[in-house]
Amino acid sequence: MKNLIKIIFIFIICSSFKIITNKVYVCDSKTSVAYHNSKNCDGLDNCKHEIIYIIKSDAIDKYNKRACKICY
Repeated sequence: MKNLIKIIFIFIICSSFKIITNKVYVCDSKTSVAYHNSKNCDGLDNCKHEIIYIIKSDAIDKYNKRACKICY
């Protein structure tokens, strides 16, 4: 019984934390400059290319993007 209570307690604590993802949205354009935390960010309104969902480190290192000034 004590083990069950411990498991339930651990589950409650773990489920109360928000899952943090390290993925971001990027307009797949050579002229775009930023990565975004939401596909609905106003900074992506002018994107005429595909919006891709990639790892944040790739957005910075491979795509040379910085954080959006609107959503970050």
